[in-house]
Amino acid sequence: MALTQSDFVSPEQYLAEEELRQERHEYYDGLVYAMTGGTLAHNILAMNLLVRLMPHLQGSPCRAFINDVRLQIESADCYFYPDLLVHCAETAKSSSTVSSAKIVVEVLSPSTGSYDLGKKFDIYRQLDSLQEYVLIDSESKNVRVYRRAEHGDWVFHAYTCDETLRLASIDFSVSLTELYDDTGIEE
Repeated sequence: MALTQSDFVSPEQYLAEEELRQERHEYYDGLVYAMTGGTLAHNILAMNLLVRLMPHLQGSPCRAFINDVRLQIESADCYFYPDLLVHCAETAKSSSTVSSAKIVVEVLSPSTGSYDLGKKFDIYRQLDSLQEYVLIDSESKNVRVYRRAEHGDWVFHAYTCDETLRLASIDFSVSLTELYDDTGIEE
């Protein structure tokens, strides 16, 4: 992420300016950050998951959103654009912002991986609604899932190669072979 300005910006100013911009920007602690473009593999991974989630969620109160839906974490005064999120609450159809998510998915890239695993996860954990945080590697067949346990602790699960990714909060499974289909990533 590249810093686009160093002066403090209020959340209201960020939201007003974001509606006018062509590119997406994230907001954290008064600063606005330009979102970097993803690779083809990055986009294919997010779309492969979305395509498999949509029929699974049909008929439930949950919806999957990709890239352009902003997630507000009010307690941290920030707005992020996860690569994919599963939202299970009523939201105005005209809104581009949600304030809860059951699942947040980030596709890791070399430039954002440590941020997504570190600071961003610290912020996402502040969402009471969040049950699973999924990190999909865009360079090798590796998926990490952090799942909220009964008492609020986070339990780590790793999936590799031909294993099956399980998202327990929505009773969903997909093989990594399907998830990584058409990405060119073999192992």
